Amino acid sequence: MSPPPSSGSTTPPATAPPVSAPTDPAAPAAPAAPTDPAAPGPFTVRLGAFLRGSFPLPLSLVFATVWAVGATGLFAAADARVEHWRPGWGTVGAVVTVLVDLLLLRAADDLRDLPYDRLHNPSRPLARGAVLPRDLYVLAGAGGAFLLLLNAGNPAALLLIAAQLAYTTLLVGAELVLGWPRGDAVVTGVLLSSPVQVLLNLYLYAVFLHDVGLDADSVGHAARHALPLLAVIMLAATHHELVRKIVREPGPHERTYVRVFGLRTTVALALGSAAASAAVSLAVLRPWAGGAAGWGWSALLPVVLAALAARRFTRDAAARWPVAAVVGYLPAVFLCQLLIGLGGTS
Repeated sequence: MSPPPSSGSTTPPATAPPVSAPTDPAAPAAPAAPTDPAAPGPFTVRLGAFLRGSFPLPLSLVFATVWAVGATGLFAAADARVEHWRPGWGTVGAVVTVLVDLLLLRAADDLRDLPYDRLHNPSRPLARGAVLPRDLYVLAGAGGAFLLLLNAGNPAALLLIAAQLAYTTLLVGAELVLGWPRGDAVVTGVLLSSPVQVLLNLYLYAVFLHDVGLDADSVGHAARHALPLLAVIMLAATHHELVRKIVREPGPHERTYVRVFGLRTTVALALGSAAASAAVSLAVLRPWAGGAAGWGWSALLPVVLAALAARRFTRDAAARWPVAAVVGYLPAVFLCQLLIGLGGTS
């Protein structure tokens, strides 16, 4: 939901060529970039190069917005106690938090992928020396402090975002210091990174409860309500994670689940996760019961997008999953959730 996550990426799935410029496809080996070249201009210039090359702000802002607002819309539609919901200032704060959080995760992934990128993606900002590792450490520290201050008024949200930042720090430290998990261990990497997304979505749920005055709920009650909704989002994220690495014939250094599961099984798992996400959403919202909940049928639209992409991939014997479907699936999921939230609570 994000800048281009790598195999063991901590970055939640995102949308785009940012989310995009695939870091995985193998490329001819190139000479390694200098470890610490002369600083290419002042810090602001280096940071600008990082943003342009790894985290294009317009696309990232759009994705952060649809994620935060869409997920909150789903939470509202699924809670019978909420009769009327519209995005408010709390949602704006959540959008800012998600955007900054994605930026920090992108920085973490670029640091983790640096040895790989120097060989296979030497044009990336960190690999070519346009930004320095110490710049990204400064960014991480300042950004983390900003997120904690921004959410200081909501104890539950503050605890969740702090836990996510701490877990990400441990995960990145383990790879940089211990070399574990290996970059090519794609399944291990994504499993270890999953808590990052779980905690960020729970943060959004905590913001929602606070905004609608339900944050006095017991933790157990909130958890029972949130778990199926979390499954909707995480299953959709699983589809995105799988399809962005689907390649018919992997290159010699390419990180892809096709090497682990095979092409047919990977495609089946991707389609199954999209279908399961919609199925859980329907089970929670029960649109067949009529009324405003009828908006819940919108959850089927992203599955249609996934099915059409699979048909095109198979029919055309394409080398990779259609780029438009990779980039568009998660935004489609979140936009449908927003429609469900607005329509179901009107």
